[in-house]
Amino acid sequence: MSRDAAARLVTALLLTVLPPALSAQVAEFTIPPNNLLPNYNRVSVGQREALEAGAYVARTDDALANWYNPAGLVQSEKTSLNASSNAYDLTKTTLNGIGQKSSGTRFSPVGGFVGIVVGAPIARSPNWRFGFGYTKPVAWSPSDLDGSFSLPAGGGTEAFGYTSSSSFGTVIPSLNGAYRLSPTFRVGVGVGYAITTLNQAQILSDRLVFPTAVTTGIQALSTDGSVSHLLLTAGAQWDLGSAFTVGALITSPGLRIGGSSKITYSNIVFQAGGAESDLAFRDTEAKFDYKIPLHATAGAAFRHSRGQVELDVRYYGAQDEYDLYSSDSTATQITTDAAGAPTIGNPVFTPVVNRARSFVSFALGANFSLSPAVRLHAGVFSDPSPVSAPSQSTFRAVDITGVSGGVSLGSGRLSLSLGVSSSWGTTTERQVGPTLGGLAGTTDVSIKTFTGLYAVSFTF
Repeated sequence: MSRDAAARLVTALLLTVLPPALSAQVAEFTIPPNNLLPNYNRVSVGQREALEAGAYVARTDDALANWYNPAGLVQSEKTSLNASSNAYDLTKTTLNGIGQKSSGTRFSPVGGFVGIVVGAPIARSPNWRFGFGYTKPVAWSPSDLDGSFSLPAGGGTEAFGYTSSSSFGTVIPSLNGAYRLSPTFRVGVGVGYAITTLNQAQILSDRLVFPTAVTTGIQALSTDGSVSHLLLTAGAQWDLGSAFTVGALITSPGLRIGGSSKITYSNIVFQAGGAESDLAFRDTEAKFDYKIPLHATAGAAFRHSRGQVELDVRYYGAQDEYDLYSSDSTATQITTDAAGAPTIGNPVFTPVVNRARSFVSFALGANFSLSPAVRLHAGVFSDPSPVSAPSQSTFRAVDITGVSGGVSLGSGRLSLSLGVSSSWGTTTERQVGPTLGGLAGTTDVSIKTFTGLYAVSFTF
């Protein structure tokens, strides 16, 4: 890694930087942003569904209906259990800035879906079904950043050491029910309990050395938070004929039940001659919120004797600006002048705000039967970023496009599937810096993800 590329990698970690001067007390402070992506459809869910880009709101007919459309539960004749997983998620992130690139990868499991639909012989009537699902639709754990280096800076030398890690995800247990209003029309409802977690850990040291003076800065941040929401869902499926089916799903905005985060932050700067600034903050019950927007999907499916195809259009609503992190606690800042005399202040915590834009995305999936026991699957999808005002958000904004494919095996009680999914995109440009040595620039981040998929389904 070149010196310039390494420096840009560090500045990409931070938008707020170490204080350039130590003579004045600050009245407020804010914590630095992260490199997380909050995209809603980054994780593929389901046995057949994940292989077909999740385009299944009109066709879902087994335990996966707990997630895709509860109306489809009533199409399951017998009780069945489905478990699927994104076995391994290989993500490559590349930081681009002024002609330089730095890359990192992560190879890790990211979860999936477990669900059951209760049918015959427990549910005797063919007109109603109920089920339970446990779904992880959002997961983002980029590779850790860790390193150290030095570079020339204005007649001196600037040395960096840094480490950064973060994770973001949502899991949704849900209870669902379905009823057959007629031979061609089905409806369903569900209630979900969404749990969103966001964890960060960042440490940055910055030492600026001149022949007659030294300035050293150390910044550390740790957050560990979760928030829970209640979600209400309603869905419908309508067979327009033997070959055509349409479906629709709507999920309410999340109703916040509770949430908090532990936030620890410190920022220390030492200058030659004894001047020092030491800011420390800790709140184990800071308020944390991540709003889940209104979500609606409409889809149309066509069936043939050897295959199927479905196109889904998804809408996600906007969220006005709100406090992602907030706290009533204050920090302690001690500023010491060259003579060693301290001045103590209590800066207030500046809320970290977030807001989301509305957008429309799509998913197109298809399959083709090679034999009664072997079926090929493929799909393509878009996953736009919900980030509004990317230059101000704590999150990175990247619109993602992806493809998926695989094979499903089995036609009896036991079936399984194997496949892969790949997605890619590049964030909008973002201003970063300056550091103690005045380093500043513009960066963007390229994302490439390769995911292994597998699933097993059993019908009782």
